Amino acid sequence: MSSDPFGLRTSLPGWPLALFRIAYGVLFLDMAFQKAPWINYGWLEGFIQKEIANPTFGWYAAFLKDVVLPHFTLFGLQTFLVEFALGVALLFGILTRFAGIAGFLWQVNIALGAFNVPGEWYWIWPLQSLPLFCFAFAGAGRVLGVDRILGPVLYRRAAAGRTWARVLLCAV
Repeated sequence: MSSDPFGLRTSLPGWPLALFRIAYGVLFLDMAFQKAPWINYGWLEGFIQKEIANPTFGWYAAFLKDVVLPHFTLFGLQTFLVEFALGVALLFGILTRFAGIAGFLWQVNIALGAFNVPGEWYWIWPLQSLPLFCFAFAGAGRVLGVDRILGPVLYRRAAAGRTWARVLLCAV
C-alpha cells in the first residue's frame, strides 16, 4: 500500500491502470470486430497487401506473400480469435499477465510488417505495445478484474500441490 499526495490510500496496480486495461480490452474487441469472419475479415487483406508492397523486412513480406495470403482464411480467423480473446481477457481482467504478454507480442508482430506502410504513424507501435507490457508486469487484472478472485483460488490449489494451478497463477 502507498499513499498519494492527498493522503488517500491506494493499492498497486490501482484503479487508474485497471480502467486503462479495460479501455484496451474495448480497443481489442473493436479491432477484432473490424476483421470479423462475417464481414470477410474487413480491411485485413488489403492491409496485408500494403505491408507486402512496403516491407519493413524482406523476409517478413515474403512470409506474408507466400504463407499468409495463400491461407488467408485461416490467418484471418486466427487474427479475429486472438484479438477477440485478448479483448475479453483485458476487459474482464482474466489471466491478465498472460494476455498482456500475448498482446505485447501480437502488437510487435503487427509492427514488423506495418512499420513502413504509408500513412502509418510509427509511434503507434510503442504506444500500443508498451501498455500491454505494463498490464502484464503490474498484474493489472487484480483490480476491477476476475484475477482478483482467481488469484487466491489458484494460490490455494497451488499450495495443495496442483501443478496446473501453479502454472496459471503466473498468468494472473
